[in-house]
Amino acid sequence: MKKRILVMYARYGSGHKAIAEYVANYISEHNDYDIKVLDITDYGNKVAKFTVKIMDFVLRHHQQFLFDLGYEIADNKALSFGNNLFTKKIYDNKKLREEIVEFNPDVTISSHFYCSNLITLYNKQGLIKGKLLTIITDYRVHEFWIRNKNSEDGYIVGNKLVKEELIQRGVPSRKIYPYGLPLNINKINALDKEEVIYKRYNIKNNKKVYLFFGGSSGGSMYYFNYFKAITKMPLDAQIIFISGKNAELKQRCEEYIKEKDINNVKVLGYSTDVLNLMKISDLVISKPGGATVTECLEMRVPMLLVPGVGGQEKYNARFVEKKKYGLKVRSVWGFKRALKKIESDKVILRKMEERLNAQDNNESVIKINNLIKRL
Repeated sequence: MKKRILVMYARYGSGHKAIAEYVANYISEHNDYDIKVLDITDYGNKVAKFTVKIMDFVLRHHQQFLFDLGYEIADNKALSFGNNLFTKKIYDNKKLREEIVEFNPDVTISSHFYCSNLITLYNKQGLIKGKLLTIITDYRVHEFWIRNKNSEDGYIVGNKLVKEELIQRGVPSRKIYPYGLPLNINKINALDKEEVIYKRYNIKNNKKVYLFFGGSSGGSMYYFNYFKAITKMPLDAQIIFISGKNAELKQRCEEYIKEKDINNVKVLGYSTDVLNLMKISDLVISKPGGATVTECLEMRVPMLLVPGVGGQEKYNARFVEKKKYGLKVRSVWGFKRALKKIESDKVILRKMEERLNAQDNNESVIKINNLIKRL
């Protein structure tokens, strides 16, 4: 009988889904397992759907103060207990329970604490008896991730710093695997040659390339001011601005560069070619989402991190700054100041690249696959 692997995520931001899919795809390609991928937000009640809308609102309107406040207040054991009850209230229903119990996974891989809470509950109720691996998708631990630490069979974390924090919070060292956050290893192994990428996007290979991710905030126009700031600066670089699925932002940016006759900026919409673009980039400008930071680390690209929505992203940025893999800014004024510093001091990017190149390659999905076999 085939072993059954359940991969679960919750659609609160794009990172949880991406990481879950990277893992599921790799395991599927390299094993003869039965694999099911579940997004639990498809099964939630009205309150669950409202929480997803709240997150979308926070992203769209860039409510950093509110998100930060909620994130910090909830980072304690009392409220993490309440989070278990809240998960049960909004997601534990007949349809989802039957889906999971019928599949009866041997191993569940979770990229969101709501998913881990549910599997812990069903294991305790004797509905299933599988192992549980949780992937902490950022570079800092929140109490919500470790409420069920005694019931977890393992935590996959981004690095040894996160492992040390987990140990300090009472998680046994034997349960922690600092493998790095999962990446799409197939895409990394199949990257195009640089000259092919330059030709595809009609980019000169004799100037620096700054890759700016500005469309990740659920329809927000927040990064338009940062876009205008960088286009006004006399930079010795070509700028690629990715607006994602935000069609309004893409249109406004295209109209702006046309109106101002700016010729060193290329505006792209949603792209599935991000890793190739990173390969030819000298600098990535982005909010500090866990998945984006992980891709930059693997592609060895220095980062200039603009404000995200706070919470875990604030700690991701602190990690990057502490390791000197990039710079973080808090405002448009700070953004312009950082760019001037990078332009005037040619050593800054080179030093960042040297530190990034000193890292080991990210083989997280390979290591997770081997861990599942051991389990």
